[in-house]
Amino acid sequence: MKNFAYLLAQDLASASKALAGAKSAVAKGGGTDLLDLMKERVLEPDEVVHLGRAKRDAAEGELSALLTLAEVADHPWVKENFPAVAKAAGEAATPQIRHVGTLGGNLCQHTRCWYFRNPAFACFKRGTGACSAMDTGAHNRYHAIFPSDRCASAHPSNLAPALIAVGAKVACVHPDGNRTLDAELLYETPKEGKLGDTVLRPGELVRAVALAPSALARKSTYVEFRERQSFDFAVASVAAALHMEGGVVKDARIVLGAVAPVPVRARAAEKALVGKAPDPEAAAAAAVEGAEPLDHNRYKVVILKRLVRRALEELVR
Repeated sequence: MKNFAYLLAQDLASASKALAGAKSAVAKGGGTDLLDLMKERVLEPDEVVHLGRAKRDAAEGELSALLTLAEVADHPWVKENFPAVAKAAGEAATPQIRHVGTLGGNLCQHTRCWYFRNPAFACFKRGTGACSAMDTGAHNRYHAIFPSDRCASAHPSNLAPALIAVGAKVACVHPDGNRTLDAELLYETPKEGKLGDTVLRPGELVRAVALAPSALARKSTYVEFRERQSFDFAVASVAAALHMEGGVVKDARIVLGAVAPVPVRARAAEKALVGKAPDPEAAAAAAVEGAEPLDHNRYKVVILKRLVRRALEELVR
């Protein structure tokens, strides 16, 4: 591992300033994945800016990005008004990691793709060539079934689909000006040579997530499938939210995780629901339209379809 300087930030504004002014720096929240990335030399920063002692800056209706996943999962206001978010946080990783990993870190984490994490292979995101996961004979069992043109990585965040489903906004801090984004707009299609999938500028940090209670958000859920329930990352996940009146769906949001390089709004599935009596089977079929599975992950299509149906059946009981 490359030697680095270690800075302790007192607040996120000063941390952002330090990150933006450094030649090569990374932020450390819980740090549950950072050490691996540095050992694998995917990240080789000159400076690591530790956020763990920074003030949790959050206004009313906001969740600080420095909250641990366990704190989000157990938050009474979140559980009552945004059940999908509480469930997603509670499903992440293991109890040990949930008590260390942060909300901001979960949103901004890097893909688990082993071709991305192994410098011996070509990787579009690392800027070293085409996507090795798309090669004939590649080990792509856990990769995207909705790949971008040149990247088949699978987005790993549990919380991102849930936050998008409930209409959350992400408040960011940067020396050149703070901004707030819809959670859905935090992510962009992978670009060559760009390691992360967020639109955050160099040095920009997620400060908090803003949540507004609504009928849609209160009727929400999150489901995922893992090979080993104890600690694996999701093979596929679904966050769903419904607003119903008189047995008719007035509004719907369905967001897919772990099946594309970024979280995916299943707009065709939403359209199949709105203005009608809920039809989980039709929505599930629409959710997997356009899937382009790779050589070894066709099973994900079946799993994803069943997860969409399960989530909707839970909401319409």
